[in-house]
Amino acid sequence: MRILTTIVPFALTILLSSCDQQHSAPDIDPRLGLECYESHRASLPPGTQYEGIEKLAENGLTIKIMNGVEVVTIECGLNPDGTLQSPGK
Repeated sequence: MRILTTIVPFALTILLSSCDQQHSAPDIDPRLGLECYESHRASLPPGTQYEGIEKLAENGLTIKIMNGVEVVTIECGLNPDGTLQSPGK
C-alpha cells in the first residue's frame, strides 16, 4: 500500500506535466495580435472574439479568432520594423 501511495502522485505529476500546453512565443508582443484583430474588426461578424496569436513570420502575423461557429485564422502583414502594415497593403 505504501508503494501505491508513492507511485500514484508521482504518476499523476508526470501525466499532467506531459499534457500539451498552448505555447505562446515569448518574443511576440501581445498588443500586435490585438492590433491585427482590431484592423479586421469592421469586416468580422458581430460577436467575433479574439483568441490569440497563432504564429509570427518574417513578413506576417497570423491570429486566431472565434467567429461564432469555429476558430479561424486571419493574417496581417508586417512592416520591416515589426509594426502592422496598414490594411490594403
